[in-house]
Amino acid sequence: MPRLNQVCRSITRLLIHSNLVVILFCSQLVGCTFAHAQSQQYRGKKSKIIDVIAFGSCAREDRAQPIWQQIVAQRPDLFLFIGDNVYADIPDSPRTVGDIAAAYRELDAKLGYRKLRQTCPILATWDDHDYGLNDAGREFNLKRQSQQMLLTFFREPADSLRWTREGVYGAWQFGPPEKTVQILLLDTRYFRDSLKQSPEHREGMGPYVPDEDPSKQLLGEDQWMWLEEHLKKPADVRIIGSSIQVVSDEHGWECWANMPHERKRLYDLIAKTKAGGIFFISGDRHLIEISRDQEEGTPYPMIDFTSSGFNWEKSEVTEANRFRVSPLLRQPNFGVIRIDWNQAQPIVKLEGRSGTGAMLMSYEVSLDELQVQ
Repeated sequence: MPRLNQVCRSITRLLIHSNLVVILFCSQLVGCTFAHAQSQQYRGKKSKIIDVIAFGSCAREDRAQPIWQQIVAQRPDLFLFIGDNVYADIPDSPRTVGDIAAAYRELDAKLGYRKLRQTCPILATWDDHDYGLNDAGREFNLKRQSQQMLLTFFREPADSLRWTREGVYGAWQFGPPEKTVQILLLDTRYFRDSLKQSPEHREGMGPYVPDEDPSKQLLGEDQWMWLEEHLKKPADVRIIGSSIQVVSDEHGWECWANMPHERKRLYDLIAKTKAGGIFFISGDRHLIEISRDQEEGTPYPMIDFTSSGFNWEKSEVTEANRFRVSPLLRQPNFGVIRIDWNQAQPIVKLEGRSGTGAMLMSYEVSLDELQVQ
């Protein structure tokens, strides 16, 4: 009976939105067992040692996506989809629930994506284009419907709290004691206040400038409280997924530096909770780079691995980033995180890989560097 109740709740969530949504997911809801299957996947990984995690962002569903076979070839224990998982707002205009549904339907038709789904659990948050509107924040009128569609498409377990609260942020923990991996995926859209526009055009830069208004919010108070709660939990490696860049702050596009008080609050919270082993992964930018911030005010080196652009054309890219510790490339790419638990102090290796699986960049950091002193 509990399982039947979960099934009924799942069906109800779909029906309250639109017939288009029901049509989109009817092929996935045969027997209405998808949430149960995802729960089983999580249980199977919960106590397993996690040492390979793949991630990526910015996947145009209306283009070929051969990169999936290269991701599967890495044999990841988990895959993290951290935003712009589909482009529901192409062309750039106010969208409907049906537009968002159609975009997910196209992604589901990709054989490579389906293969990955059979290989490992997929955990997801969103950015603006799968949220439903370019650069949108809390004002987006379809955000509740969009949230339900994301959770449905990515087969969120029926008993998950993500169904009942506002925003798609989520937390997962895997691995045995002393080899524990915590995944924290943030929601940088649902609660975010408007961004401050630059008063003038700046060649080669984005349209935004830092907003010093302390009342402006990026995560919202409920999400901040949730994040503090989870940072207090014991874990050895903590991967925080932010759809927008946390560290790089000079380019003028969307990033945490648009609200510098919020980035400071993030760093201060890490110091306050003494949460060790943290590094960030981010997307959004249609480029790949690794940044490291060790300036005054950071609890320890803040490392941000940006991997963005599954199927965007290769092109030249130049922009300032005083924190960059890797090449800067714009071409199809994905990220791989490898954890070597066999060392006295485990080593985390960050790998940027191309659409053909070739190594683009790598960076290693020991977990003993990522501790609050």
